[in-house]
Amino acid sequence: MIINKFFSAFSQLISKASNAVKQPQLKQNLIQPEPMRLSKYLAQTSVCSRREAEKMIESGMILVDGKKVESNIPVTSENKIQVFTKNGEKMPTKQSTKVWIFYKPVGMICSHNDPFKRPSFYDFAKLRLKTDQHIISVGRLDFNSEGLIVVTNDGELARCMELPETKLQRIYRVRVYGTFTEEKLKKIRNGITIAGVNYGPYWVNVENRQSRNTWLIMRLEQGKNREIRKVMQKFDLRVNRLIRQSYGPYKLMGLKPGDFYEAQIEPEIKRKLYLHTRKKLQNVQEQIQLEQSKLNIKALDEQGKNDKLLEKQENDKIDKKNLIVNQSKKVNSKKTV
Repeated sequence: MIINKFFSAFSQLISKASNAVKQPQLKQNLIQPEPMRLSKYLAQTSVCSRREAEKMIESGMILVDGKKVESNIPVTSENKIQVFTKNGEKMPTKQSTKVWIFYKPVGMICSHNDPFKRPSFYDFAKLRLKTDQHIISVGRLDFNSEGLIVVTNDGELARCMELPETKLQRIYRVRVYGTFTEEKLKKIRNGITIAGVNYGPYWVNVENRQSRNTWLIMRLEQGKNREIRKVMQKFDLRVNRLIRQSYGPYKLMGLKPGDFYEAQIEPEIKRKLYLHTRKKLQNVQEQIQLEQSKLNIKALDEQGKNDKLLEKQENDKIDKKNLIVNQSKKVNSKKTV
């Protein structure tokens, strides 16, 4: 009944606000970034002082949108800025980047399009946030799952947080129906293979045992599609409730289904994003170096071919000259005779 009332109210909210979303006045909620000098921008994002920034610009140590800058050009938070120092690369976090925490209720999909026309998290989020800007959920929860979803307007940040190598821990409360034994617990902890896909190993603890239901706490560092449900089903256990409690440093913090709050970009996430961006840059640089090496080898091969051609031409000239000299000698010798 509570869920039905929630979605009834949600449908009415979408119906009333659908025309408002289409109106131009909603775009006023989006603050256009003001251009400012590059040195001032770097100072405001705590990368370095203005004077240091000016020196780095002169030294060619700053890239804007992949190009080396030679003057203190105006930039905004939309520009991709890379700063190279003696201690490595520094990446200022976009000032426009935002992060929200949302408690997704059961019965809502994390998709923009659904053939069954079920309530969408994205429609709900845009109405609650009063914006038509592009937002992204970090990972997903399926239709029957609930709990924490991290939402952001920065695609690179979302991608970084989702990657397995980032190793951001997700914690879930899982209620399973069926006979739950210590043997099953041990096997779940060790992990299993289903249809050629490896799942686990897992950190799992029993939180509460009931007659036929058992509450578990599970920790994952990545989340495959319907992973927990598939693993439990393998042991004849049916998941009848699944709540994500946390994602990396972000927690539900007492939220109720449908609640939002805006969060800070935690230092741990800034660090992960920096390492992720640096790795991408290194891969690009390695690719550039590889291509350059190929070009150098090709140039050397061409040079070698040219040298051989020149050598052959010189030898041909010498042979031709010697032939002319020999023929001349023969003619002179006949005349003498």
